[in-house]
Amino acid sequence: MRVTLYGWCLAIWSTHLIASAFTVPINIRVHPSSSSSSCSQGRLLERQTSTSSSSSSCNNIAKHCQQRQRTTTRLNDISEWRDMMFDEIVLDDLDEESVNNAETISGPLREVCVLPFSYDDVILQGETKELRLYEERFIHLFDDCMENHAGMVAMGLLAQSGVIQSVPLCEIEAYNRMEGFGIFVTIRSVGRASLITLTEQEPYMKTICTEKIDKISPNLDLHNLLAANIENMMVTISSMEYEIKQAANKDNDNYSTTTLDNASSSSGNAKMKRRILKAQLEDQFYKDDDNEEEEDEEEDDDEEDEDDEDIADLDRSGRFRLAFKTAKATDQQGYINPLLAAKCERSLQDLTAISWAAFCTEEDRLDLAAYRIQALDCDDLFERLKLGSHMMKEKKESLQKLMKKNGIKFESRDDDSFPSFGSEEDTP
Repeated sequence: MRVTLYGWCLAIWSTHLIASAFTVPINIRVHPSSSSSSCSQGRLLERQTSTSSSSSSCNNIAKHCQQRQRTTTRLNDISEWRDMMFDEIVLDDLDEESVNNAETISGPLREVCVLPFSYDDVILQGETKELRLYEERFIHLFDDCMENHAGMVAMGLLAQSGVIQSVPLCEIEAYNRMEGFGIFVTIRSVGRASLITLTEQEPYMKTICTEKIDKISPNLDLHNLLAANIENMMVTISSMEYEIKQAANKDNDNYSTTTLDNASSSSGNAKMKRRILKAQLEDQFYKDDDNEEEEDEEEDDDEEDEDDEDIADLDRSGRFRLAFKTAKATDQQGYINPLLAAKCERSLQDLTAISWAAFCTEEDRLDLAAYRIQALDCDDLFERLKLGSHMMKEKKESLQKLMKKNGIKFESRDDDSFPSFGSEEDTP
């Protein structure tokens, strides 16, 4: 039995030697208090002396491993940013006001660079913004974000009183360096954060922040009711806007027909029309020649232009569906109670996406800047759904007044009329 066990151990030891030829050497430290060592101290010293020639190479490998551990997977996204080991941030290093802010907000403290924007340029969950960074300080900020902050940057919203505490957390989704023009960057909002304190202001802003996470109530029945209200009113408002657009096009056609008849009644105008038509044909001939020369250059841009045109041609319902899909796909908040969502009509992630998509359907976002800032600051899913429902109700009422003023008839649906929750004094 002893011979068999010894042979088995010898086989394992030989296999270990073969495998060690394909592995990186690792320094093993023996605790000084260990008394169950199979080698004597003199033999250990002899072993260390015999391996002194390879100690420098092992140290280099150890340094290389430490460097790789600092960079980890280098995914450059919010998940990587969360896993990064920043310098230890303790409350003792902060001032009294910052300590009070940090104590009221749960979650770890992290560092992030801040790009300044006007408050009406805010982007919400899933939305993108294209930038051109040409100032030297912002180019250094970009490099700092990519090298030390996993490609994450905060969108500092400047108001009259200073920087708004709630900020969008954005991933640097794409960029292109062009000598003499700077860096063209596309950022996408993937989360939110609350600013605790500014650690640097020159040459660019750095801040300590903590992520904002929605508060979820145990019962989602009212959440689903508000989500259904938003979806139904979105369809109704889209239909109303279509009727208004059709009426406007009809009026323009009538005006054009009347103008053409008046122009044809005089011979002078008829001659002028023939001259204009001839000039247009000649101009079109030259345009066709230019288009043939530039056709190859424009082929690469056609695909991007088609995507932009498709988005521009969408009605409000289409923009809502697109915003919903984008918000849901970029949601990095995480949900830990799937059984709660399984009992409801819509999942918790769907409800969150609806609460963001409701504020992303307006073509001119400046009109909804106040609502969008409130939605960004709101950390309660139910309150954000209620805010979106109230906003859609105001939009519907304004369209009803416009249609009544222009004599446009529209049969309003009754299934999008839900009772209001709470007072409306808190909403703008």
